[in-house]
Amino acid sequence: MKWKIKRPSLKMRKPALNRRRLKYGTYSMALTGIVVAGAVILNLVVAELPSQYTEIDLSSNQLSVLSEQTKEVLAGLTEDVTLYYIVQDASRDSNVSRLLQRYDDLSSRVTVVEKDPVVYPKFTSQYTDDSVEDNSVLAVCGERSRVIPYDDMYEAEFNYSYYTYETTGFDAEGQITSAIAALGSDSQPQLYVLTGHGEMELNDSLRHSIEKANIETESLNLITADKVPEDAACVLLAAPGADLTEEETEKLLDYLKTGGRTMILTDYTGKSMENLSSVLSYYGTGITDGVVMEGNSNYYVQIPYYLVPDINATEVSSDLTGGNAYVLLAAAQGITMAEDKRDGVDVEGILSTSGSAYSKVGVENMQTYEKEDGDVDGPFQLGVLITETVELEEEVSGAAEEADTGEAAEPETDSEPETETPSARAPRTEETRIALYTSSSLMDESADQMVSGGNTTLFMNTLSWLCGQTSSVSVPVKSMSVDYLTVTSAAGSFWSIIVIAVIPGAFLIYGLMVWLSRRKQ
Repeated sequence: MKWKIKRPSLKMRKPALNRRRLKYGTYSMALTGIVVAGAVILNLVVAELPSQYTEIDLSSNQLSVLSEQTKEVLAGLTEDVTLYYIVQDASRDSNVSRLLQRYDDLSSRVTVVEKDPVVYPKFTSQYTDDSVEDNSVLAVCGERSRVIPYDDMYEAEFNYSYYTYETTGFDAEGQITSAIAALGSDSQPQLYVLTGHGEMELNDSLRHSIEKANIETESLNLITADKVPEDAACVLLAAPGADLTEEETEKLLDYLKTGGRTMILTDYTGKSMENLSSVLSYYGTGITDGVVMEGNSNYYVQIPYYLVPDINATEVSSDLTGGNAYVLLAAAQGITMAEDKRDGVDVEGILSTSGSAYSKVGVENMQTYEKEDGDVDGPFQLGVLITETVELEEEVSGAAEEADTGEAAEPETDSEPETETPSARAPRTEETRIALYTSSSLMDESADQMVSGGNTTLFMNTLSWLCGQTSSVSVPVKSMSVDYLTVTSAAGSFWSIIVIAVIPGAFLIYGLMVWLSRRKQ
């Protein structure tokens, strides 16, 4: 018996097939639309994210990564700052551009605006009379402004092998952060540098660090000046080659007795410095005769008077302790501390020699580095901080007193003679601060390089403490030097054999073994 199955006609199957195709096609189109819309939305969201989340700097020098100091400065801003990036697209520096984007993303009070000098040729003239080159930055806060020249964003050193300059450091962050901090401050500390005694001059690197810390410098000659200017935050006496005069000494002491601040660096000169010694003596300190030598080889480099002292934890040196940083002082002298110093005068040691140190007298006729009869036993302090709280009195006029108390003055009558209202005196206190170091090598660039910047760090920390800065803006320069891999001839031959012969030979033998095993099968 045969069964006959009736198949649906072609006319009946076509509508069903079309409906299925339409259904699946609709789903595909809808899904495609959702995916495309999701991708567009995701791109829009990612585009609005800060650059530190979308652009990761994996380079070793981290040129576009902002330091913690910069983050602290930006977090403390109370006014809006605009960074105008003066640039043409054809000459854009990608390092500077990316860094500025990080500033814009990190703080809502910082806005970065690009200005093409061709389109806006007179824009910078409203802030400065100097010409501003491409890739420079103009920082503006209210009516205050500051130009960060493009040349200052990079450091270069002369290569004597090729007689060319090589870029060694990127300092854009340090310059920009310093400018922002300066604009956010009402005033900048004033450092007066004493002159007229053969003092050591500030080198370019140190002057650059002082400017980055937003401290203004000016020369001061106490012979011609009536006194230390009232706006002085600190006075620097940098290793004088001759003694102060009596008049200069009196002016300096008058300044210190009213809460003044000074940094004094001395060098061994073999000359009598009675007036300078009288200033130190007034604050309970003195300087040992001769030059300090170290008997412990762990406390010097190369020569016994190239001293690498212990760094004690103080307000100016806490970040240098722990054995991770060093300070180098050459031909330093020991500091003595008087036992009968005035009450209220406090002397704290910063740099200490070992117990094996000694001060060699008669350096001019020295025949040996070894300790001899007459040399002064150590240990010594090579740097100290001196503080004293002084009480001052301010005159307050009688009229001011009446205004403060709210009492009105009685009207004068013809029968009452005029009398002067006696002035009252309101007490206030100030803190005198003195930092004393007995070697000018603290300011020497070559000595600083030998200890990887430890000298400059201590100098700048001390200067900031003297100027009353709670924190110093000192973002370090980011190195751009190329690190070369040095390989000896023997090592080069060894690795050449490994790479050229051993490794290819191993692959060749392995391949031959695989071929033979497969052939046997």
